[in-house]
Amino acid sequence: MPRLGRGFYFMKTIVVLIFLSFSIYLHAENPDSTKAKIYQNKSIILEAAHKFDINPVYLASIIYVERSYNFSWTDIALDELIAKRGFNSSVGFCQVKIKTAYWIETQITDSLSSFFPRKKYINSLKLSKSPDELFKKLSNDGLNIYYAAAYLRIMQSFWEKSGYSIDKKPGILGTLYSIGLFHNNGKPRKPHTNPMANWFGREVIKSIFLLKHVFE
Repeated sequence: MPRLGRGFYFMKTIVVLIFLSFSIYLHAENPDSTKAKIYQNKSIILEAAHKFDINPVYLASIIYVERSYNFSWTDIALDELIAKRGFNSSVGFCQVKIKTAYWIETQITDSLSSFFPRKKYINSLKLSKSPDELFKKLSNDGLNIYYAAAYLRIMQSFWEKSGYSIDKKPGILGTLYSIGLFHNNGKPRKPHTNPMANWFGREVIKSIFLLKHVFE
C-alpha cells in the first residue's frame, strides 16, 4: 500500500479548517454566555484598560462582538492545531491573531516605530522568543485581554499622532480591530478626517448599551 505524503495531510488539514470556518458562523458563542464571561473578567478588563489608558467599555464591547460573531467551540478545539501547522490562528479570549500579537509586542518595544504608542508603555509586553511562547501567552485569558488593550492603545496613539483622535469613536476602534491596521498590499491604513464604521464597528456601538452598566 503506497504511503501518503505530507502533501496529503496538509490538504486534509486545509479541508477540515475550511469546513470548521463555516461552522463558526453556525455555532457562534451565545451572546448571554459572552456577557457572563466578560463580567467574570471585569477586573482584568479594567486593569488592562487602565494600563493602556483606554475606555474599558469600548474594550469589553469589542470583545463581546468578536466572541458573539467570530468565536465558537471550534476555536477552543483547534487553536493549537492550526497554530502548530503554521497558520495565523486567532487565539484566546479576545481572538487575537498570532502574527498580530507579535506585531503588537514589536510596536510596544520599538521606540523607532511609527506605531510606537509612547515610552509609558514600553515595558508593558515583552517580545516573545518563539511562536510557542506567544501561543501560551495568548492562551491565558488575562494576558489575551492585555494584548487586545495594547492593540487599541496603538491604534489610538497612531491616529492621535496624525492629528485625528479616535479615543471616543468606538465604532472606528472596532472597525480597525476587525480589519487590521494594514491594507492587503502591506501599506498602513492612513488616519483621516471622516472614518466610517463597518458592520463590526456598528455592532460595537450597539454593544456599549448592553455592557456599560457592568462597568459603572
